[in-house]
Amino acid sequence: KQWYQRRVRGEDVDSAENELMSLTLMEPKDNMVKAVDTDTILKVGEEEWRQVEDQFRAEVCKVPSYQSIRISSVEKPNATKQNQLRSSFSVRCNALRDPDLRIRLYYCGGKAGTLHRILKEGFQPRDMVAGDYGVGLYFTQNPVRAMQYSEPGLLLQCEVGIGMAESVLKMDQNRNRPPVGYDSVLTGDRNVDHVGIYSHQRHNELQYLIFDSTQAIPIYLVYFNI
Repeated sequence: KQWYQRRVRGEDVDSAENELMSLTLMEPKDNMVKAVDTDTILKVGEEEWRQVEDQFRAEVCKVPSYQSIRISSVEKPNATKQNQLRSSFSVRCNALRDPDLRIRLYYCGGKAGTLHRILKEGFQPRDMVAGDYGVGLYFTQNPVRAMQYSEPGLLLQCEVGIGMAESVLKMDQNRNRPPVGYDSVLTGDRNVDHVGIYSHQRHNELQYLIFDSTQAIPIYLVYFNI
């Protein structure tokens, strides 16, 4: 529109055309950003998708009533942010008593908004919750158990630095650090809050508790339905 008005007024047409061209050339940058965002969604059937699905269903299908559950989508963090998180995670894990003990676990907790934020930004101190065994971040190997604490239809899979874990059976809601000589806590069964729709199911599953938000990083946000 500005180019047309300049032409009517007899102004420099070449200058106006160059300006119009420069605006047009800016469009691919926006498209590139959108393409990067799209890359955070795994494609159905690709190798990475199948690995997530196989691990998920291997545990879920152990419970007969959950064998109809299907993954509908899998999202992962932006590559740049993931590299930043992994750098901090590696530094923290190298300081653990057993730096190599890092395992994939499901996060026990989180509303939908919280899970999406963690996926994009990583865990933060404000994500610590006061549970039966202390104030920290709780994880489990069993996705069915994690469903009891999470937003219905969503599960966050993470990589967690366990280090040296101490088995603890005594509940202590005021615990805010691992026992001396250890990096994390392996808890007994704890009470289920009422976030998830599966809280009526009882699955006595041990959970790992960590007290440092840099000791875990989000890997995949799994969307599923029954």
